[in-house]
Amino acid sequence: MSQPMRNYLEAQADCVEAVLAAHRAPGHITGGTVGPRLIRFFLNPAPHIRFTAIKHLADDLALALKTPDLQVRRGAEGVILEFANPTPRAVDFLTLLPEVLPLPASAVLLGLTDEGAPLLVRLASPEVAHILVAGTTGSGKSALLRTLAASVVLGHAPQMTRLLCLDPKGRAFQTLADMPHLTRPPVVDTDEAVEALHSLVRVMEARDRRGESPEAVPRVIVLIDELADLVILGGAAVSELLTRLLQRGREAGIHIVAATQRPSAAVLGGLMRANFPLRLVGRVVSADDARVASGRAGTNAHLLHGRGDFLALGGGAEMLRFQVAYIGDKALRQRLSVAHELARR
Repeated sequence: MSQPMRNYLEAQADCVEAVLAAHRAPGHITGGTVGPRLIRFFLNPAPHIRFTAIKHLADDLALALKTPDLQVRRGAEGVILEFANPTPRAVDFLTLLPEVLPLPASAVLLGLTDEGAPLLVRLASPEVAHILVAGTTGSGKSALLRTLAASVVLGHAPQMTRLLCLDPKGRAFQTLADMPHLTRPPVVDTDEAVEALHSLVRVMEARDRRGESPEAVPRVIVLIDELADLVILGGAAVSELLTRLLQRGREAGIHIVAATQRPSAAVLGGLMRANFPLRLVGRVVSADDARVASGRAGTNAHLLHGRGDFLALGGGAEMLRFQVAYIGDKALRQRLSVAHELARR
């Protein structure tokens, strides 16, 4: 950590303690974390101070810290104060990837948590299986899908992990079109998408009949950029096929990762939404959209900063905030070219 950042944190910690003392709610900052987008302070209040008393001072603390928003919540460390990092930094995928290689089987790299740890997701886990990515335009959904795809291509052999990319917008996966991991070139046409899903259902059923373990066959990860568009254009056929894959796919080594702006019941249906154990939620417009996207209240996803600032929510697990590791098309193309050259030698 740079010395200017250390000085900034010390000054902010002193400021927090001064505000609390002025309002007769004394407490001491015992530590914290500095993430790509978020700073956390761990506060140990005096024994007689109630949590609600500190929570009611959130606006005064934000004003003193010169930050537009400050969140106060409970945690294992005590009272946690969260506010924006004044010098946010991007997380570079190609810099982060070597830290986690070789990737465990069925694992993909998503980014960096606000505790500074790489975030890996193991698709074979029952707590994951399928992933729903939600967020408004500019939240970073397509970038997250590209990061996940790059993690597969650069971290797993094509004999073990395959990709089926459904991309109604035709922009997210074109860089990967020639990679051997793809079951077919990225699918843009709706009719072809329906045919590809039919084919995948047949693969799932054949694996079930043969009693094949998912560890004994190549895993297939289906990436869908803008799920709602695909469901609207493909109608009941797409909904039925996706629902079957969501319900039975994990046991056959098939996983769905789908992105959408707002996973409304009117478009996606309750059954489909209920079969995404893991939600990755970026910035949304309102608190109501945050509740719909995450499946629970109180996430404050509408207060996220966008551009890859995400929450990970799975079942009853604690919510985790992370910054997506970014890789642009040009950098990915260059890295794939290097990989091709090495493979030929």
